[in-house]
Amino acid sequence: MLTRLWRSSFWYYIHWQGGDLRYCQKCALHKPPRAHHCRVCNRCVLRMDHHCVWLNNCVGHANYKTFFIFIVYAVVSCIYSLVLLCGSLTVDSMTDDEQNEGFFRAAYVISGLLLVPLTLALTIFMFWHVYLILQNKTTIEYHEGVRAMWLAEKGGYLYSHPYDLGAYENMISVLGPNIFCWVCPTSEQIGSGLRFRTGVDKLAGTSF
Repeated sequence: MLTRLWRSSFWYYIHWQGGDLRYCQKCALHKPPRAHHCRVCNRCVLRMDHHCVWLNNCVGHANYKTFFIFIVYAVVSCIYSLVLLCGSLTVDSMTDDEQNEGFFRAAYVISGLLLVPLTLALTIFMFWHVYLILQNKTTIEYHEGVRAMWLAEKGGYLYSHPYDLGAYENMISVLGPNIFCWVCPTSEQIGSGLRFRTGVDKLAGTSF
């Protein structure tokens, strides 16, 4: 079983990720594992997750933790705003004069129409990235992994994501070793972004 797992991880790393032999035709340079070329930024990004149109920048190795913490803060802020809105609606509806009742009611409706879908969208987006962190995947690797799983099963291999080190170590690799700093929007990265531990390295006891 161990040999089969090693073969599957090695097969994915070499045949799908390309290992250390990956070459970017647009940059005319070799690129490390997990790096991808962004057509918008016109450069290769280390451990690229996606290009965010709202930030007008790529989310990758250098800023992924900051991006994730920003999403968490945004969700907390939206939920807090909804609580305040519901509380104000309850209190103000009993104290407002009839003259201003229509104005406040319209303000509450507009605020609710903006906050509810925004909160739902950001919450789904946050849990999506929680799933990716627990699996030690990027958005690109998730979509690549769907095809890689199909190809591996077709070739008789047992598929496993090569960079999956277990839930706790996956979180450490993104958020840092200090649990108390996980919610701090620091920009410190784990490692250089040129090499990453794999499941095979963990089994062999190799560290970077």
